Amino acid sequence: MMNPVSTSAPAAQRVAGRARLFCGNKGGRTRLERLYQDGSAKIRMPATAADPLEAVLINTAGGLTGGDRLAWEVQVGAGASASITTQACEKVYRAASDRAEIRVKLDVGEAGRLAWLPQETIVFDRAAFA
Repeated sequence: MMNPVSTSAPAAQRVAGRARLFCGNKGGRTRLERLYQDGSAKIRMPATAADPLEAVLINTAGGLTGGDRLAWEVQVGAGASASITTQACEKVYRAASDRAEIRVKLDVGEAGRLAWLPQETIVFDRAAFA
């Protein structure tokens, strides 16, 4: 006699990523103070001696769908300056359930400057995005 076998589909793997970049003014130049990266959220700095500080945000997952979560945080201290962009357009794909979420927190100190220049987000048909 055969035993019944469950045929439910396994839960899909979800993307999770968080990255933080803090910079400050040291001796009249903008310098990196703290950098944190976790999961699919990465930050690359193409020119480490650049002033303003330049950083590129990267989602290594290649896109988002239902249940995926990304969080970016940038803090520019007093008198510091930074230019932040993304490597490519962010893509949000169709979701069977739940929604994809991107959280962004930007903080600029007194006399600080931030150029926030992410590329556009492409939201596909039946995507769920917040």
